[in-house]
Amino acid sequence: MLEDKSAYAAGTLRYTAAGLGIVLFWLLFGEFAIALRDRSAIPGVMELLRQHHASDTMIAVLVSALPALLGSVLVPIVGFRSDRFRSRWGRRLPFLVGVTPVAALVFVALGNCTAIGRGTDALLGAASPGVDACVLAWFCVLWTVFEGLALVTLALYAGLVNDIVPRPILGRFYAGFRIVSLGAGILFNLWIFRLTEHHLREVFLGIGLFFGIACVLMCVRLKEGEYGPPATVDAQAGQGAVTWRAMGRAYWRECFADRYFLLVFLALTASELTFMPFNTFSQLYADSIGMDKGQLGRLLATSYALSIGLSSVVGWMVDRYGAAAVTVCTMGLYLCVACGGFLAVHDLQSFAVVYVLHAVVSGTYYTASASLPMVLFPRARFLQFDAAKRVIFSTSNIALSFLLGPLLDASGHVYGLTMLFGALLAGASVVTFRALARVARGRVGATSSA
Repeated sequence: MLEDKSAYAAGTLRYTAAGLGIVLFWLLFGEFAIALRDRSAIPGVMELLRQHHASDTMIAVLVSALPALLGSVLVPIVGFRSDRFRSRWGRRLPFLVGVTPVAALVFVALGNCTAIGRGTDALLGAASPGVDACVLAWFCVLWTVFEGLALVTLALYAGLVNDIVPRPILGRFYAGFRIVSLGAGILFNLWIFRLTEHHLREVFLGIGLFFGIACVLMCVRLKEGEYGPPATVDAQAGQGAVTWRAMGRAYWRECFADRYFLLVFLALTASELTFMPFNTFSQLYADSIGMDKGQLGRLLATSYALSIGLSSVVGWMVDRYGAAAVTVCTMGLYLCVACGGFLAVHDLQSFAVVYVLHAVVSGTYYTASASLPMVLFPRARFLQFDAAKRVIFSTSNIALSFLLGPLLDASGHVYGLTMLFGALLAGASVVTFRALARVARGRVGATSSA
């Protein structure tokens, strides 16, 4: 049966306007909970790491390299299984319902890291390596578990959107997605961020409980469509009978043996990495030039407000001109911002200008590119291809983290170097997207000739 291409159809699902509105409401409600969790996690733990004297290298490894490593292992496995899973509740929702409550509990435990570390130090007595070492050791354990669960949650949510949101409105959906995400960021930075210095446990407890309850409620209120039966090897994968070797062969054959998809992976990786150097160290960059947390929070809230104003326009442009075209233009714009930031930041005022420009342009990128994987990857095996992209992204991110962290330590914490890295990655993204466009035109021409 041919798929209905109307604006209110997604796979076997058919929506009225009111029904589609309800589905989008619950998806955005779940996104608000996920965004509040994610936007509070790194600022909160950065404060904890600073208080317990973690090095820049340790921060880069834990905040950037570790999630990349976990994502390259966990997300491909979960994606492969989820794409091929069949149940009366769908192929994404059963996984989400199982993962999100555990992720919420681990997030709450992260907020108690200092208390747990101090208790461990007292328990060990003279054999203890010190309070800081105990706190950081517990943080490493809990952060590893949390990041693994958080990455799986994000991947499954993206797979759910791919399956139940009509393609013709993806750009506008992700504009709303971005607005909700930024709203969570504004809420955190204006009213909650300043509490993390002395009340991290209470902040993480409240956010963790809200996240867990909200995501489970979203899953209960949503419904997936019907999926066609998988092929023989896929059916085995869905039942857990497929071997690791067979999974590896399937990944290589379907994802990495095609030059087109390799260029897709590289283009997406370069663009996603572009903003990570500055994002990872922006809080420490602000501290190094004497900016207090209140001012930094206000700057970020201002940036989010500007991004909210642009999100609807960017979403319309994506649906009108295509996600790839808008993404490439945004990366070219960020190349200019990053070069200017590397050369121009020397005081609080210049940092504030570059910080806002970075946040607004990166926000435009996240809105423009959000639906790009869904356009470039096969819908039936979206998470498999998205996870394969993550393998390349994770490998690159780990290499970047091990390069950037020690370089900042060796340079005496010259955080302006993060803007230089961003400029280089933005340039690489533009070049790779142009190469991808040429290959895509060749594929279309070959198909037309055939």
